[in-house]
Amino acid sequence: MKSIYFDVNIPKIFATKLLGRVKPSVYFSRISPVQYGYIPDQDLPGANWVRVKNKMTGICGADLSMFFVKATPKISIAALPGVPRAFMGHEVIGQVVEIASGVTDLKTGDRVTLQRFLPCCSMKELPLCDPCREGNYTLCENFSEGALPANLGAGFGDHFIAHRSQLVKVPDQITDDQAVLLEPASVSLHAVLKRPPKNGEKVLVIGAGTIGLNVIQFAKIINPECSVFLLEKIDFKKELGRTLGADHILEGDPYEAVAKATGGKLYRGPLGNNNILGGFDLIYDCVGHSGTIHDSLRWLKAKGSYVMIGNQLEPVAFDQTPLWQQELSIVGVNAHGCEKYKGKRISSFDLAMQMIKQGKVNLNGFITHRFPLDEYKEAFSLARDKTGQVIKIVFLIG
Repeated sequence: MKSIYFDVNIPKIFATKLLGRVKPSVYFSRISPVQYGYIPDQDLPGANWVRVKNKMTGICGADLSMFFVKATPKISIAALPGVPRAFMGHEVIGQVVEIASGVTDLKTGDRVTLQRFLPCCSMKELPLCDPCREGNYTLCENFSEGALPANLGAGFGDHFIAHRSQLVKVPDQITDDQAVLLEPASVSLHAVLKRPPKNGEKVLVIGAGTIGLNVIQFAKIINPECSVFLLEKIDFKKELGRTLGADHILEGDPYEAVAKATGGKLYRGPLGNNNILGGFDLIYDCVGHSGTIHDSLRWLKAKGSYVMIGNQLEPVAFDQTPLWQQELSIVGVNAHGCEKYKGKRISSFDLAMQMIKQGKVNLNGFITHRFPLDEYKEAFSLARDKTGQVIKIVFLIG
């Protein structure tokens, strides 16, 4: 198997973080914990496992954080036991090439995408935890328990091995281009359903990448009676956001734009300390930097809701006083799971696929660049550049 992987090697991680500040080429060197090479192929480790040949895989924000070693050992999840080698790439469309004896609902040639991490339902010796029983596998309480097979691979490789519970069969009505975008679309849908917009609410979406553009679409699908505003720096993304349902684009000084859009009262304190009373009802932050968190909490009206979709693998800093002063709510989003929609329970993936097949979700134009896997250095360099006309970069494999 040829694959991109991240070795959890502390000296390499710290050396790359330090040297990368002055010499960006270190991220593509032997010093980096991220490497691209051959690893031994593995037999299927059990009766319920499947081998998948990758066709196309997208680069996401988490992949960028790992590749450019933004993660720090100070974050909470770093305290959990992990694996010595992490394989990268989870926005996948692939084809089944081998199935074990216990898999009866897939056959070779079926197209599949990767939905779940390895929850406790894939480890027979562990009873299902409450989140997994509810279908919220990303919240698995046994995620760091139990031994996992080595070198399973993932999307940034020619193939990978997955437990049957991790895979979703892709229907014929969905194209490969749509299928590779299914995972991030499910993230956006999950976020909107965690805190749906209400009639007449003014909603701000920060960031018009893959996640933000889909948040705009799903917010208008879930409640057409809300008003969606978009904050984005790049012009072509603004226009795509408008095409996909954004009612207004914020321009100019963001504090002045927010006050004008919402009718809020803008106060300018000393040393650039700006604040707004009476802002947005709801903000979906698809960036999750210190600055966007800090500003979002000041742009919400009393009892407003902040939904964190974008996130960083390092600690952030922001002023927490609006939380108590305005009695705000913060909603965290961890990928996807089980939704309650129109009185029924359905997985984020199944609901997103349903909406795509019905033509309610438009994913045209999201994939802006395609690279062979061997050109991963060029692909990651482009993905890191925030000034170009880039939304989703994919690797074409096989």
